[in-house]
Amino acid sequence: MKHLVKISAETAAEVTGRYELDEDIESLLTPGIQPVSFIQKLLEENQYLDCVRFIAHGLPKREAVWWACLATRYTHTPETESLRQQTLSVTEAWVKQPADEYRLQAYKLAEKAKHKTPDSWAAMAAYWSTGSVNESDSFPVPPPPYLFAHAVTGAICLAAADTSEDDINERYLRFIGQGLDLATGGRGKVHENPLNFLLSEESEQTAVN
Repeated sequence: MKHLVKISAETAAEVTGRYELDEDIESLLTPGIQPVSFIQKLLEENQYLDCVRFIAHGLPKREAVWWACLATRYTHTPETESLRQQTLSVTEAWVKQPADEYRLQAYKLAEKAKHKTPDSWAAMAAYWSTGSVNESDSFPVPPPPYLFAHAVTGAICLAAADTSEDDINERYLRFIGQGLDLATGGRGKVHENPLNFLLSEESEQTAVN
């Protein structure tokens, strides 16, 4: 089974304690279960949304935002409107160099999109990762913990539901595989079957730099 080096929690409960867990998922959260085993159960039960939510709250901020970018990028075509393209490009720039300039640009672009696209939620994930959410420099207010993970979840869910010929579950599985690749220290490689990838013992090399 894969070693999820980027999810530092020793138990799945440490991660689920960061958000409100759906009642129908609580039975899968057995005492002391490790994150990798909990993800396995979620995949086996086809609980893809909850799997996305769990990984988003388990990954470090930059890896989580990059995951949202990868899912969003998959929805783009040559005809994708310029605002969406610009929003995603700025968010990707933040991941590569998390400067406040990019973070604030991402926020402004997300506001223009009125938070209706996966790009805008990926941008909000970057905005809520660091810095202050108060526009006044005199009274900096850090974003609530793990608010970025809620935005990551929103971006990936919107990307999965994006209008296309693909089945929504196929997209969820594609994105979950990329999230697991990031969790093992990879760069977000696509895996045809994320459950098989999770259960394999191959090692991955370093992550987002």
